[in-house]
Amino acid sequence: MVNLKELSLIPGKAAWMAYLDVYCLNADGAIFDAALLSAVSAFSHLHIPAVSVTEDGRVVAVSGELVEGNLVKEAPIKSKRKLTLSCIPFSLTCLLHKKYILADPTAEEESIMETHVTVVLDLSGRLVSFYKPGGPVHAHTSALPVSPDLGGRN
Repeated sequence: MVNLKELSLIPGKAAWMAYLDVYCLNADGAIFDAALLSAVSAFSHLHIPAVSVTEDGRVVAVSGELVEGNLVKEAPIKSKRKLTLSCIPFSLTCLLHKKYILADPTAEEESIMETHVTVVLDLSGRLVSFYKPGGPVHAHTSALPVSPDLGGRN
């Protein structure tokens, strides 16, 4: 989702670190789906500030003025810019029970089902991730509908 080159200040020497903490205030199932949606939203609104690196290696904000006491090298990021995301992932968690699939389960439904799967796609429909934790139910391809647009069969 994030092109790491976008976080680079000086290639091979300095880069921004982006931390993201997601706190769940109220969970009623499919928590991964909600967390991914909020992470995508947070990164899509992230702005990288205009900065420069001083001769002693400190990163300083660029405001159009020279920093007193230290000569400023060329500004690696000359203006504030928005982080560009390489893809926008979205997920759907489903419960599997025999030959039935229940999409977007509540916490109560999750507690009584045997297993679930989470599928993450990007906006072009490419599979980004498929997660099925352990459990007695197998995720057979016959139980999972596959869209013809994704190269599968119904």
